[in-house]
Amino acid sequence: MSDEKKEAVLLDHDYDGIQEYDNPLPNWWLVTFFATILFSGIYFIHYEISGIATSLNQEFEAEMKLLSQKKSVGGGDLESEEALAVLFEQDEIKKLGMEVFQSKCASCHRADGGGLIGPNLADSAWLYGKGHRQDILKSVKSGIPEKGMPPWESMISHQELIAVSAHVHTLAGTNPPNPKEAQGQ
Repeated sequence: MSDEKKEAVLLDHDYDGIQEYDNPLPNWWLVTFFATILFSGIYFIHYEISGIATSLNQEFEAEMKLLSQKKSVGGGDLESEEALAVLFEQDEIKKLGMEVFQSKCASCHRADGGGLIGPNLADSAWLYGKGHRQDILKSVKSGIPEKGMPPWESMISHQELIAVSAHVHTLAGTNPPNPKEAQGQ
């Protein structure tokens, strides 16, 4: 291109009194346009024709299979009282449970479990169940919607559910300062 400005070429047609100049598209626009065409061709071949990539249905089926494998440990149930007793004693589970409890549960049950809006978790009285590991896990998973406790199953991972249940189990029998009065049996 020379230093002189090129003279604009006016096309010899007009629409409603409007004439059009013959201006080419900028190179960056053309490169972007052809790159998207190339990308779409590669994408189509990779996902639709080649069979190399997995579809969403295949990924879903693989995740469901993995989930069913995780639920059974040696043919047993991960949420049986025996399995939970072993899980609740692991140090990493206890540490994770304390962290999750502090971030999610302490606003209603206090950091020491003494109870604010929610019931006192440090006493030996239980409103829902008898304080067994499975009862605690069920309450955390399903929540108590009529009392304002959300079901945590869809909001935190299964490992975090077990961990926070383990932490709540360790709170029973502790004596925090100024606890809420005992409720339940």
